[in-house]
This record gives sequence, structure tokens and C-alpha cells, in this order.
Amino acid sequence: MRALSAYRWELLLVVLTVAAAAWATVLSPYYLGFDQITYSLQQSMAVPAVIAAGLMIIVVIGEIDISLPAILALGNILFAHFSQIGVPVWLAGLAVVAVGVGAGALNGALVVAFGLPSLAVTLGMMGAYRAFALLIGGQEGYAAFDESYIWLGSALIGDVMPASLVLVAIVFAVFTFVMHGTVYGRLCYVIGNNARAARLSGVRVPLIKVAAFAIGGATASLASLVYVGQYQSARADNASDILLFIVSAVVLGGVDIFGGRGNVVGVLLALLLLGTLKNGMGLANFPGPVQTLVVGTLLVVAVLIPRLAELNRARLSPRRRPPAPEPRGQPP
Repeated sequence: MRALSAYRWELLLVVLTVAAAAWATVLSPYYLGFDQITYSLQQSMAVPAVIAAGLMIIVVIGEIDISLPAILALGNILFAHFSQIGVPVWLAGLAVVAVGVGAGALNGALVVAFGLPSLAVTLGMMGAYRAFALLIGGQEGYAAFDESYIWLGSALIGDVMPASLVLVAIVFAVFTFVMHGTVYGRLCYVIGNNARAARLSGVRVPLIKVAAFAIGGATASLASLVYVGQYQSARADNASDILLFIVSAVVLGGVDIFGGRGNVVGVLLALLLLGTLKNGMGLANFPGPVQTLVVGTLLVVAVLIPRLAELNRARLSPRRRPPAPEPRGQPP
């Protein structure tokens, strides 16, 4: 029972996902088809899930990076450009991921070197990365790709499972090990809880923070390879509306927005919940603004619940009373 209580938030996400799936089944009798579920999950969460894994590490250390969708757009343009000039797909993929790592590391370096707020830094870099993408690809971007370039985002493995969902499973397995089974992952939590104490204990906080931002950039560029194959489009404005979904998944998954707490399993379950809700709303022909309202509301609720729980614990905890004076005894 103690083990289950430690994962009560994740259990709640499972229950909500099952409820959302039941609701979607009521809306459409075709929902429970295996092909429909895999296709809808591929469309709704494959790209956001890969980015969310990287964003989780950044949030755990107490930072934020809102430029990740822009790094994805830059990766799209570069990947498409490599396709046009005939670069082998494996080499193009490595180059795009390397650019993403460099972009993320640059974000982290600016944050730690000058002590700047990560929100402000990544907001500015978001504009810079989209501008670079626009300079390379122009307003029209690219819409024609070599067949090998679209495999990751469109292929079926064994004619059953989308390759992009297999990639999501691999990414989350790797990140589960990194965050919960390595020294680096444990240090990320330590920094998120108290960066100053970690620094005084000899932890190389700047290096770990830069590495976290670099990992985030790597996942964004990896997601760009999926995006090209899934949508067969590469434009500077790609994924401009994906940030809300990603941040909602991370926070709804139980990652403390102030850092120091959260796990990979919770983020994956939150992605499944949001993907199921999005699929159900799509089957019910909910307008796009309504879907955005639902996701935004879940984000606010996910931030509000831990705060209310903390205030409730503070209210219920007994107030500390001053120590009672020692009784005056008779002198010996």
C-alpha cells in the first residue's frame, strides 16, 4: 500500500485516461479499433512526446525552455534542405540532432553564464531560431522529400505499429533510466530542490544545467525528423502551437513547475490522457479553440492542485507553540 500511495497521482492519471477512452467510445463506435487508436496517438502525441521527455529534465532542474518548438522548426528546414541536395538520410539526421544539441546548449550557456531567467532567454532564442529557419527555407519551405526521409514519421513496423510510436517508447525507456537510474538524473533532482546547496556540496551545477538544455534541444531536433515524415512539410512556422500541449503534459504528469520533483512515467501517462482527450474531441468535432481551452484548463488545474494541497497541509499542521517555562522548584 505504501508503494501505491507514492504513485497516487500516476494512478489518478490512469483512471482519467480510462474514463476519457470510455467517453470517446460513446462518441464514436470506431474508437476502439486498434488502427484508429494507433493512428490517433501517432498524430496527437508522437511529436510532442519526444519533446516533452527533454523538457521534463529542464523543468526538473528548475528551468524552462520555450524555444524547443522553434528548434524543431529549424530542424525541419535543415532536414528538408538536406533531402533536396541528396545527403544520405542517416547523415542528415545526425547533423540535425547535432544542431539541436548546439542550440539547446547555447540556451543553457546563456542562462548559467549570465544568470539570466531561462524564460526570457528562451523566448528571445525562439525568435532567433525561427528567423534562421525562415532565412534557410523561405516563406514556402519544403513539401517534397526523398522517400527515406519520411520513413520515421510515416512507416509501419510489421505493418502494425507506427515507427514513431516505437521511437517514443524507446525515448521514454532511455529517459526513465537516465532520470531514475543514473547519478546525472539524481543530481538534476538535487539541483531542482536547492541549487545553492548543491553548488556548495561540490555539484557542478552549471555543467549539469547546460547538459539538460542540450538534451532538450536534442529531443526537439529528433522530433523534427518525425514531424517531416508525419506531415511531409517543413516550414519556419511548423509546431508554433505545440508548446501548450507539451508544457501541459509535463506539469500534468506531476513534474513540479518549480523543479525537484516528477517522474518520466507520469509524463507518459499525461501524454496518453491528453492524446485520448484530443482524439475524443476530434471524433466529436469539437472546434479547435475548445480543444485548446480544455488543454489550457488542465494545465492550470495541474499547477493549482499541488499548491492547494500544500496550503491545506500548512493549515492542518499544528502550530508550533513556544516551549513551556520550566516549573519553579524548591531550591536544594
